[in-house]
Amino acid sequence: MGRVRLLTWPDLAILGYMATEVKITELKNHLSRYLRSVRKGHEIVVKDRETPIARVVPYKERRERLEVIPPTRSLKEVEEIILRLRRPPRVSLADLEQALKEERRDRFDDLLK
Repeated sequence: MGRVRLLTWPDLAILGYMATEVKITELKNHLSRYLRSVRKGHEIVVKDRETPIARVVPYKERRERLEVIPPTRSLKEVEEIILRLRRPPRVSLADLEQALKEERRDRFDDLLK
């Protein structure tokens, strides 16, 4: 008959019964076992006493974040389109100052009500 061995918690982590939190000394003492568990997809929260300080997660290859779409028009065509757009009329400095004064007056009147 074989020897019965009591499972410790790094062994349980490897078996899939992952206790997600581990103290620094426990992680240092059983780093290889914990890294095997992470490789299998588990996540480990590292704690300094009772304070979580880090998370060890499986590494995933980065995917390209943006899809590159080829242009449908040349830059020259786009510039021509922009030049043909109607531009808004220019506002004189005097009109801008008047609008600002009216806006401020409205705010001041609201405070006095």
